Amino acid sequence: MSERLLIGIDAGTTAVKAAAFTLTGTPVAGARQSLNVLRPEPRFSEIAMQDIWQAVIACLRDIAGQIDTGRVAGIGVCGQGDGLWMLDADKQPLRNAILWNDARASDEVSDWATDGTADAISRHCRTAIWPGTAGAALRWVQDNEPTVFERIAHILFAKDWIVYNLTGTLGSDFSDATIPFLDLDTGSYAPEIFSALGLPDMSGKLVQPSRASDPAGPLDADLGFGPVPVARGTLDLAAMMAGAGLNAPGDMCLILGTTAVLSYVAPPEPFTTPPLAATVHHPLSADWIRVLAPQTGASAFDWFAALHPNSFGGADAGEISAKINEAAQHVPPGANGVLFLPFLTGERAPFVAPEAAGSFHGLRISTTKADLARAVMEGTGFSLRHCLQASGAPAPERVVLTGGGARNTLWCQIVADILGVTILANASEDHGLWGAALLGGAAAGLCDPLNGARDEGFDTFTPDPAAHAIYSNIFETYLMAIDASQPIWSAMRS
Repeated sequence: MSERLLIGIDAGTTAVKAAAFTLTGTPVAGARQSLNVLRPEPRFSEIAMQDIWQAVIACLRDIAGQIDTGRVAGIGVCGQGDGLWMLDADKQPLRNAILWNDARASDEVSDWATDGTADAISRHCRTAIWPGTAGAALRWVQDNEPTVFERIAHILFAKDWIVYNLTGTLGSDFSDATIPFLDLDTGSYAPEIFSALGLPDMSGKLVQPSRASDPAGPLDADLGFGPVPVARGTLDLAAMMAGAGLNAPGDMCLILGTTAVLSYVAPPEPFTTPPLAATVHHPLSADWIRVLAPQTGASAFDWFAALHPNSFGGADAGEISAKINEAAQHVPPGANGVLFLPFLTGERAPFVAPEAAGSFHGLRISTTKADLARAVMEGTGFSLRHCLQASGAPAPERVVLTGGGARNTLWCQIVADILGVTILANASEDHGLWGAALLGGAAAGLCDPLNGARDEGFDTFTPDPAAHAIYSNIFETYLMAIDASQPIWSAMRS
């Protein structure tokens, strides 16, 4: 009999991806469909819910054309987290989904941070609320779209919408369900959070969470496959960590994607002080995943490259990036005195400041574009160090780094030097897909998603002690620049 296959689906912000894997994690087919993020107003970020489902259909049909569909034994889904995905009583979308990076509720979140509301919420969900969470977006809908608000029957998340269309069943997993309505001490939705946000108790409209590997049902959509088991699915970050084999307490992961992410597995702990991070219930165990996700990651590099696309030369984005690296690698640590604050879309970790803005400090007549390029990469590294310091987690000797930025060897070395830890970089883009596929395999009774790490190679970047010492001094200046900028951000907000 031919070896059975597992399919993973990753419903992201700018694209949907799908892949078929052997039971040992070897990819045998793949597909990708771009998504159109809508920005009807300056601070808005939305997507048409039917568009993301149509992208999933296209990916799965593409996969079906590449493999023997009779070999498929299970399907798993992961997706972008947070945001607001709502259905009416007929289980149809009420409006475009409001995405995790939406900023329309920035003013409300700033007020909640000032009046103590954010701290009160964190006692339950252990998360510092930001504008793109379901709670903030719900409050905005209540205040600005009351007719839509009145028709809400179901509140779910991106991967839940996909799984519903695949199986006809509604549900969620604990990772997505955590922010911001789940009380991590009781495992139930907390009416107190709705009250704090000025909302009626909507616990009954939230889909009930379960383990991510639980079967949601057999595939019910006509996509060229049989009625194979579909797993309930999980948050994309949790799937990525599972796909990389990072599931034990203390395991830490860095992601240099559109945003940057520092995440680590930790056992549950009693509430002491309001957190500076987000917390999600582990999708497969009793542990938690602490997440510090700055708003800006590799997008800072993309922003800089796009400012003057001809200034570095290059026929396409890849060649422009290579030219930028070529120039920046000859600049010493510290970018010849230039410091970059990477808050191009506000900030949510390790502090919440929707009004925060990016800036260069230390510009002089001698400053070059190469200095600026290196400062942009260093700024993201300082942001990750800030997250690590604020987390209170002990710095491990080695950290796995993945995401698109892992392909940039200069950037990986800069991050290693700033953090003072060895970086194990793997630029594979399918860790989340493999993690999702593992959930499908678990739903089919074929594998253990907590032990699904593949045998794969990593590029090692060892910190240079001299560079780390330089960066440690500059990091203190970075923190001073943030403190000095906050009253300026507040003034500019008005």
